[in-house]
Amino acid sequence: MTSERYLLDTTIWVRYFTGEASIEESVRALILQDKVLACGIIILEVLREARTADEYNRLYRDFKALPMLSLDTFVWEESYKLGFRLRKAGVVVPLADILISAMAIRHGCPLMHLDKHFTLIGQHSKLKEYQV
Repeated sequence: MTSERYLLDTTIWVRYFTGEASIEESVRALILQDKVLACGIIILEVLREARTADEYNRLYRDFKALPMLSLDTFVWEESYKLGFRLRKAGVVVPLADILISAMAIRHGCPLMHLDKHFTLIGQHSKLKEYQV
């Protein structure tokens, strides 16, 4: 890995919080090196799966400690174009993945993931994706 900061997809966070050893070790190292970024849509995806209020509050505090990427007009514009290009290429992916990809493109950070959709998106865009 490089000195870049990474946006970590929900697929990474789920495995991190459930204690998957290889993911947990990698993510912890990135956090300690201040190389992890967060965004609202990924936080939403993780928080909605919390089983209890205590778990929700713990996860919320953990995410709030990370630098947040903004969802600005450029991200929306990029997501509109990206969604159109993908559909025209016959690639159908969840809308959240398009928005997350547009966020990573806008902020110039690689997206770390375990989701085949991002690999497909990367083939049709400027997304820098890193599949674990």
